[in-house]
Amino acid sequence: MRVKQSIHDAFDTVSCDEVLKGRTCEYVIKHMHRSRKPAPRRMKWAVSLACLLLFATSGLGGYSLYYTEAAVISIDVNPSIELDINRWGKVVDQTTYGEESETVLQSLSLKHLEYEEALALLLASDAMQQYLKKDALVSITLETKDGDPQMFSSLQECVNTALMQCHGVKAEYASVDSHMCEEAHEHGMSLGKYYAIQELLTADPQATLDEFKDKSMKEIKVHTEHCEHRQQRIRGELQGQSQAESQAESSQAESSQAESQEESSQAESQAESSQADFQGESQADFQDKFPDNSSQPAKRSHSQTDSQETGCHGSRHHSRRN
Repeated sequence: MRVKQSIHDAFDTVSCDEVLKGRTCEYVIKHMHRSRKPAPRRMKWAVSLACLLLFATSGLGGYSLYYTEAAVISIDVNPSIELDINRWGKVVDQTTYGEESETVLQSLSLKHLEYEEALALLLASDAMQQYLKKDALVSITLETKDGDPQMFSSLQECVNTALMQCHGVKAEYASVDSHMCEEAHEHGMSLGKYYAIQELLTADPQATLDEFKDKSMKEIKVHTEHCEHRQQRIRGELQGQSQAESQAESSQAESSQAESQEESSQAESQAESSQADFQGESQADFQDKFPDNSSQPAKRSHSQTDSQETGCHGSRHHSRRN
């Protein structure tokens, strides 16, 4: 147990990849148990050999890990430059696109610098300053393997600070998916310019990639904004036309409804007039057919009254005679 603990303690002092360290330690302990009574010298030799092997392999693995790309920063004005960043935020490679970008980096060494320091040095260089004139547009595009939002925020802060002395220069930032960098390189373009042209093609479907691949970021952005404004104007006109048509249809519907109500009122008036005429005609016809119908009962009534009165007088007269 003491020997096993000593092995673990020895491996704890080694600084390398934890997976590689664990596998090597397991290998040493596994082979240690093959011999029930290993000699102390042989055990020390085995541990020393394992540590030597571990240092050798960790050196190769560490080298590969250091140069493994974890993010890409694309800086585009007219020269386009890409910086490959490892997981520790160090610049491990730089790529130029075009003669202008090669000229910019001739006097600069950005490798193995922190990306914030590298960007500040690049933007402040005399070679880059000639492109950072008034109304220039600097496009900063970030692609990360894990979509680290903290790196994007730190990147913006760094560039904004570096451009404080560049009056009239505008910076734009974008964070893109990991597949876009590969697509850009297939077309021989930087990540930032490829992304900007993709936005342009969305605004202007008639444009082509080759048509704008050699344009500056300012020219690409101006064309994109022009097409977007034109689309907005067309959408506004179509929307206004649609609203006008809707209002016209609504007015027509209201007019039709008013006409319908007026026709209904006229129909009701005609119906009432017809009914009154019909009642008048019916009463006139009735009077024509029975002209004395209303006076005869009155005469009968008068005759009957006279008879009754006569009878009364007769009876009264008769009683007096008696």
